Amino acid sequence: MVTGALVDEVVEEPAPETVARLVRALLIKSLLEILILCLVLGIAGFKYFNPTIRGEITQADAVSVRGWVANPLAPHDPIQLELVIDGRLTAVVIAREGQAEPAVSALLRPHPFVFSFQRLPAGTHSVQVYAVQTTPGRTLSLVPITRRSQTFTLNPDR
Repeated sequence: MVTGALVDEVVEEPAPETVARLVRALLIKSLLEILILCLVLGIAGFKYFNPTIRGEITQADAVSVRGWVANPLAPHDPIQLELVIDGRLTAVVIAREGQAEPAVSALLRPHPFVFSFQRLPAGTHSVQVYAVQTTPGRTLSLVPITRRSQTFTLNPDR
């Protein structure tokens, strides 16, 4: 037995084709990992930050606003709504499951709502209804139930 003897190891350089194949495999693996990460983040973002609440303002006049709202992810839960008229918070109600407009799909489980308030002065008014939605971190956010606010005009003689 020889101790302290040096063993000459011969290390061969890999062939250029082998190196190219390994680099390609690593690049493809990295690309797939990035795509999977983007997919997971996209799904999580869509689930937690995409407003699923839908609704419609069916009537707005000088003393009331009516409509329906639905949350397909929690169809039986009550929904807190805030009415904003001309940019100012006017009223808050809780919409509960009940009979809604006949044109609304029963699959949505619509929650009808009615806001009543003091008569608005004559002129043009903008109305929007917001649902209060809680995200996983218990952060409250306001989600408009319609894409655009509804505008209507009251004549002085009415």
